[in-house]
Amino acid sequence: MKFRAVSEQTKMNYMLWSIKKEIFKENTYLSSLPYDPTPIIEVVKHHIDTWDPIKLLAMDGPADEYDGETRTLTIYMTKHLTDLDTHSLSKAINKIFGDSFRDEFQVDEESFEIASSIKSSLRSSHIIG
Repeated sequence: MKFRAVSEQTKMNYMLWSIKKEIFKENTYLSSLPYDPTPIIEVVKHHIDTWDPIKLLAMDGPADEYDGETRTLTIYMTKHLTDLDTHSLSKAINKIFGDSFRDEFQVDEESFEIASSIKSSLRSSHIIG
């Protein structure tokens, strides 16, 4: 089988298309929920942005820098609301950020504290029981 040369622009276009497709799927899932996930998203975003694990916000990155990871984490949480535990949430945080930022993100023990803070905020806001 012969492979044809693919330009860097074509690779970039494919990557952007793939990202847009994934965002569309995630947004479709979130809008299909029988409740409004916005309060969960806001709590997760607050804690992730405050943590700033890659220090992108500290370097004046855009305010939506971690919105993709926030959305993915929110989806994970909505699928596990009845059995959400801090250890599993921490592992999900590490996996999501590892997948997104590869070498820029090292598995971080602080993710356990972030997971605990997210759960605590959701409970105190009566978003989850």
